[in-house]
Amino acid sequence: MDGLGFLVAAAGFVMVLIALSKISKLDTTVAQLKLQLATLADELTKLRLTGVAPTDVQPAVMAKNALAAEPAIEQVLAVEAVAAVESDTPVLPEIAAALPPRDMEQALASRWFVWIGGIAIAIGGVLFVKYAYDNGLIPASLQVLFGLLIGAALVAAGEWLRRRTIKPGQTDYVPAALSAAGLATAFAAIFAAYALYDLIAPFTAFVGLTILALGSLVLSRLQGPLIAALGLIGSYATPALIPSSDPSAWSFFPYLFIILLASFLTLRGRGWWWLAFAALAGSGMWALLWIGGGVYEPFDRVPIGLFALLLGLIAVFGIDGLDILDSGSGSLKRPRTMSMPLVIAVAGVAVAAAVLAAQVVQSGHSDLSLTLFFIGLAAAVGLGWAKRGLSPLAPASALVAFLVLMLWSEAAFHQFAMDERGYWTSLPGPAASAFLNWMMAAGAGFTAVGLAGTRMRVRPALWAALAAASSFCSIAGAWSRVDPLLPDLGWAAAALSAAALLLAVVWLERDRHDETNPNRACGLLLVGSAALVLFALDRLFDGVWFTVAMAFVAAAYAYAARHVHVRLIGAIAAAIASLTAIRLFVSRELWNDDRSVLLGQHWPIYGYGLPAILFLLSSRWLRASGHPRAATAMEGISLGLAISLVSLELRVLIGGGLTSDEPQLLEVATHILTWLGAAYGLMYRERLFSSFISFWGARILIAISCAAILLLSLGLLNPVISGEPVPGNALFNALLLAYLAPVILLGLIATKLGVLNWQRLGPAIGLLALILALTYVTLETKFLFQGRILEPWSQSVAESYAYSAVWLVSALALFVAGIRLGRQYIRYAGLAVMVLVVLKVFLSDMSDLEGLYRIASFVGLGLCLVGIGWLYQRFVQQPAIKV
Repeated sequence: MDGLGFLVAAAGFVMVLIALSKISKLDTTVAQLKLQLATLADELTKLRLTGVAPTDVQPAVMAKNALAAEPAIEQVLAVEAVAAVESDTPVLPEIAAALPPRDMEQALASRWFVWIGGIAIAIGGVLFVKYAYDNGLIPASLQVLFGLLIGAALVAAGEWLRRRTIKPGQTDYVPAALSAAGLATAFAAIFAAYALYDLIAPFTAFVGLTILALGSLVLSRLQGPLIAALGLIGSYATPALIPSSDPSAWSFFPYLFIILLASFLTLRGRGWWWLAFAALAGSGMWALLWIGGGVYEPFDRVPIGLFALLLGLIAVFGIDGLDILDSGSGSLKRPRTMSMPLVIAVAGVAVAAAVLAAQVVQSGHSDLSLTLFFIGLAAAVGLGWAKRGLSPLAPASALVAFLVLMLWSEAAFHQFAMDERGYWTSLPGPAASAFLNWMMAAGAGFTAVGLAGTRMRVRPALWAALAAASSFCSIAGAWSRVDPLLPDLGWAAAALSAAALLLAVVWLERDRHDETNPNRACGLLLVGSAALVLFALDRLFDGVWFTVAMAFVAAAYAYAARHVHVRLIGAIAAAIASLTAIRLFVSRELWNDDRSVLLGQHWPIYGYGLPAILFLLSSRWLRASGHPRAATAMEGISLGLAISLVSLELRVLIGGGLTSDEPQLLEVATHILTWLGAAYGLMYRERLFSSFISFWGARILIAISCAAILLLSLGLLNPVISGEPVPGNALFNALLLAYLAPVILLGLIATKLGVLNWQRLGPAIGLLALILALTYVTLETKFLFQGRILEPWSQSVAESYAYSAVWLVSALALFVAGIRLGRQYIRYAGLAVMVLVVLKVFLSDMSDLEGLYRIASFVGLGLCLVGIGWLYQRFVQQPAIKV
């Protein structure tokens, strides 16, 4: 570094110090004003209670109170008072008006000019040394000596002024400005002796700068925060300015510890909170730089680990001591209530954890690093146990432990290619056994702490979450990395043992299930146990048997709801049932042609049937236990699985298998009949006793069935459109199931649409039934004339006449049925078909038919029309009343 660069660096160094000091001074001033406002507010409240109106308070009295309430700066930053003002005390307009306005002239003359003057003195001293060096006025050794003497003189002058001129309660910035200039000059002189003149060895320069920095922290107790900022910056800048050729962690980290300890000792009784945060940030930064900067060695683990532990200890107890554990210091759950010492404690714990975690990763997860790491986490958990407001430190520690262990690169090597089961593959690494031991030990430890907290703490929900999450994540995380290290039975045994432990605590807590917090805690434990049980079943079963086992687990939790009155148990059972249904519908390993399973392609009989039965029973158990929503969900899932079972069996029996080609008309017809039958059953059930599942299940099934009829039966799969042959013989064929059978079910459904509040859809369903009936008689007639493959157009005159005849008979049958049943809409349907026949006879038959067929067509139409008229007059139209 040349002389000019050193001058710029020194000037910038001093400017940074002053900026920090100004920020601190502004914070101090704001806090002082807040405390004054609080004092005045208390005084005003007392006056109001004594009957004195606010307007009777004389300005002189208020000014006197304000002056009396103004303490020294060091005494006005009590955290509790400031927090009380911020949260509870309003700023009254009359009090704010009573405060005197700030005097800009006084601020410039007594503060800003003083600081600028101090900077000018420091820069002047540095310039004098530089000038003397450049011009050879005095030897280098004398230049350094003069710099040290000038620095000492300025510091002495500042302290002399402080003792002689500053009175109690008075603020004077001159002494601190002179001392800061002197310290900066002395710092520059020592650094120049090392870096510019090469007069002293690096170790001597390091010791000198360290003593100077620590002296600044001590002096700040007398002269204010600017000196503390100067000392702190100098302390953390010294290792960078005076690098060691042979760095040693055993010497460097004790140095950092001394600086940190001195900073917190300086802070005691002061409100310079920035000093603590800066000290923690500097210590953590240097520690992380050491770990990741290329100088880290295996024998550095002990000093770094001990330093991180001591850093956390100082951050927690270095300001308020054991008082930090009192309830008055605040809580992490309500950050605004936290006192500054508590905020600093949490920040220190975070910095210590980061250093310990970084060392674990950098050291390759050595046993020593892991031991120190878990000692730190145990201390954090103990702190969360001792102070209720810091209880979130426990699950945070568990999360950090899990992440650090999962980053163990030597535990296993993973292949990114998917195997035949759809999972990643892993090969155990050289540290696989160590990883498994540490992961399981950590999981057991955090689980034990969580269960103890569930039993012993006032608010046990957080501790229950810790136990549930730790037990599951440790086992599942270990399996995901080192699966081959244990057999499936071993993983299952570990998971089931942990689940049994969680369930045992739930059973022991059953007497407290009427209380809100224990009930919630037991619910979280049940969630963890369910996850562990499902994990164990996944290790023990494959394919459809795993799905059936999941159904039994859901039923078991539903049955347990009769004996364990935990609010979450119903939701847990319903969630497991939902996962079972999702697996049945989307799991690719189930949908194959594997005929080696029980019943082969008919596995849905038990794969869907058993879950459907179990969920139906579960819904009754849950409803009887006071879980109506979960019971409704279980009932809906059971209904869906039952309908799916019938549909899948139809697909196997008619379509040829679960994985066969796209369904044809006969299969779709059976599906539609199944859905319509289920819908009618639900409507009948809804009429007996209303339920959410019956109401919406019937609606959904009717909508799906009608959509399938329109799009598939009448559309894409219509044999006239698709050209596919019609299965069956002339009487019993796919047309019967696809078009005639749904008419009957639609008619029954139309009579009960009122239970679904769908009365307005009656005409639409009737029209659909009429279309299906006409389609059936038309296609059946076409089948009799054309055979199994149906062509769109008539192939003969007889076939064309047959359509007119069957439509005519259908119209007459509908009209007669409407008369016999007394249903007007059925008569209207018959009339509509008759109109269709009339149009066909006059527009088509007249030109297409010949001979007797044409004559028969017109004669038959005429007779039917006359007959319908006679029937209408005889049975429908009421005779006129004679007068």
